[in-house]
Amino acid sequence: MKIRELWPLNSMTNFKRNTTWQPIIAVVVYFLLFTFLLSSGLFMSRLHIDLGEPSTQLIKAPWTKDIEDMDKYRQDQDAAAQAVKPIYKPDEDYIANVARDLSKAFMALQEAVNSKVEDPARITKLRQTTPFAALPDGILASLIKASPQLLDEKEQTATQLIMGNARGSDTGAREPGEVVTLRDRMKLDIDNAPMTDDFKVFLQAFVESKITHPTLLVNEQDTEKLRQTARASVKLEVHSYKAGQKIVGPGEIVDEGVMRVLAAYGLVENRSPWRSVAGIALIVLISMLSMILYARQYRRHIPQLLPKMILVGLSITLVLIIGKAIIALNLGGPQFNSLVGMLIPVAWATMTIAILVDPGTALLSSIILAVFVGILADPVVTTSFGLQVALVALFSGVIGVYSVSRLSQRSDLARAGLFIAAVNILTVSGIALTSGMGLSAWAVGILLGVVNGLASSVLTVGTLHWFEAGFHITSAIRLLELSNPNRPLLKRLLVEAPGTYHHSILVGNLAEAAAEIVEADAILVRVGAMYHDIGKLKRPYFFIENQFSQDNPHDKIAPTLSALIITSHIKDGLEMAREHKLPQSIQDIIAQHHGDSLVSFFYHKAIEENLEIPEETFRYEGPRPQTKEAALVMLADSVEAAVRSMKQATPGRIEGLVRKLIKDKFNDDQLNQCNLTFRDLDKIATAFVRVLSGIFHSRVEYPELPHKTEDAVPVLASEQEGGLDKGEENQIELDRGYTLDDTEDETKQDT
Repeated sequence: MKIRELWPLNSMTNFKRNTTWQPIIAVVVYFLLFTFLLSSGLFMSRLHIDLGEPSTQLIKAPWTKDIEDMDKYRQDQDAAAQAVKPIYKPDEDYIANVARDLSKAFMALQEAVNSKVEDPARITKLRQTTPFAALPDGILASLIKASPQLLDEKEQTATQLIMGNARGSDTGAREPGEVVTLRDRMKLDIDNAPMTDDFKVFLQAFVESKITHPTLLVNEQDTEKLRQTARASVKLEVHSYKAGQKIVGPGEIVDEGVMRVLAAYGLVENRSPWRSVAGIALIVLISMLSMILYARQYRRHIPQLLPKMILVGLSITLVLIIGKAIIALNLGGPQFNSLVGMLIPVAWATMTIAILVDPGTALLSSIILAVFVGILADPVVTTSFGLQVALVALFSGVIGVYSVSRLSQRSDLARAGLFIAAVNILTVSGIALTSGMGLSAWAVGILLGVVNGLASSVLTVGTLHWFEAGFHITSAIRLLELSNPNRPLLKRLLVEAPGTYHHSILVGNLAEAAAEIVEADAILVRVGAMYHDIGKLKRPYFFIENQFSQDNPHDKIAPTLSALIITSHIKDGLEMAREHKLPQSIQDIIAQHHGDSLVSFFYHKAIEENLEIPEETFRYEGPRPQTKEAALVMLADSVEAAVRSMKQATPGRIEGLVRKLIKDKFNDDQLNQCNLTFRDLDKIATAFVRVLSGIFHSRVEYPELPHKTEDAVPVLASEQEGGLDKGEENQIELDRGYTLDDTEDETKQDT
């Protein structure tokens, strides 16, 4: 994967030379910055002492703690395991081979005894079997004359003597050096056995030739069980230190035991920090690769992706810087100082990223930040403090994203702070219950969690404007502010061009309804629609919706001039937008909401006078819509104006006109540069029809009220019968601010 692919394709085209290395530089800078911030604490030793040198100061235990001598404990365990004598078992394979060879020897002897040939022939054949080849002829001549009935008995006796010694745990040979002793023991038992001398010589020769290896093997499984038992029997030495107890005094030699205690309190680092730095660098690298792969795979469609990823990195950096300052705070006690990391405002960064980038990226950032602040609180991961801080950071960050994912007003940010404070209280309470935290520490942790939530909300409100301005990003908060009717441009539009103002409101309703269906930015669409025609403020009376029974000035000028005036409201609108510093996204909608479409009314009027007049004179300058939002405003603008001009706006006629206008825009290639699909166009048409049918619904014709004449006497009489007399009726009419006579005059005037 190429990191520079994070930059959108159109930006790569426009700024290829300048931006090729920007993503790589950003990744390298943030990698070094994150690694430095997370590992810098490893190089800061609070005590300047060396092993084997006298201490220059009195060092006391900062709090009560049990120091476990883990190094000595492991050494004692290894010593106990090594002291265990191995358990042996017979080498069944080797002993089986010996037994088989002994059986072959007796079988050869049995065959020689039973043979009918001459003795020399029998002896010669017998020598072919071990160990008879090494025996003298006299012994062999005596053996072949043995009684066949006694051979089985002698074989059984020989097997018991030889195999019994070989298998015995006390008599068998464990090592090669014990094989000679085993053979001597076997020979001695054979010599003492009740058998003739020739058999003793035969069996001793067999032992000498066949017993050449150890007959016992180490039983690894049983031996390991004994070693584990020996390890478990070793007791861990625990040295209890009370708060304020002396660890080492001035001038005393700092031995390994003292150094171990100081390291347990975190006062010194008894190993090289570079190994921990390498581990932290790997974690940072994995985190950044996760973010890059996520953005590459799932967020390529986000405009200005590289600046937004730089914003994500900057937010994480600021949280880590604030976190380092918070970790250095002293709350008045070691048990409280371990909780100070819960103040780190991770939710501030995740809420900012959710508002300015997108919620998905913010959720991944919350996970990464939880890992980072956990390392920040405990770089060497020797205590549970880092895990506790990471849990608070994770849940507060996730809830912060959830709280602002559907932001509709600025007060939602204040409410988000309360949500974060609530989840921090629950998280701290869960940690307190599982870790056995004291009541006072619990209370302090809850207080820190509440402060964290409120501070995250305040920081988000205070910094959001600067992030928006610095990275040229328009947030939902900014758009909501611009939609306030009291904004100068909207107020002018309402007063000076009321027709255009109400037209813009209706366009916003149409476009917003469609935006929610096609997954466009509904807030941007609504606000863009409110400002899309602000250019008409310069010459409002030249636009039909603002004429109000006045003479149409276009009747007195040429069609080309009329078209120029009509199309110039785009240029005028952009000038006003820049003057009032409207966001670029709003300016884009203003510039693109007509594309390069044709001012058809004046074009047709012009060709009636001159058939050769060029069409380009009556087209807008463009550009065509580049985004879904600009295209929706274009379509809503055309549809609203056309449907308003219909005389009989029935639902069927409205739907037919809407679909025709959308088709005309498509055929005119006005939609070929935005990412709307045919399915989207169908959904847009359906949404437009639904909204317009609600606006132009049919109404009931109200009947005229009867006048106060003689014809109305029966009516009045019936009312009196219902309980009202003439005086009461007139009093009611006076209370309403008019009389029946007034009503009659108004009716005549309306007629």
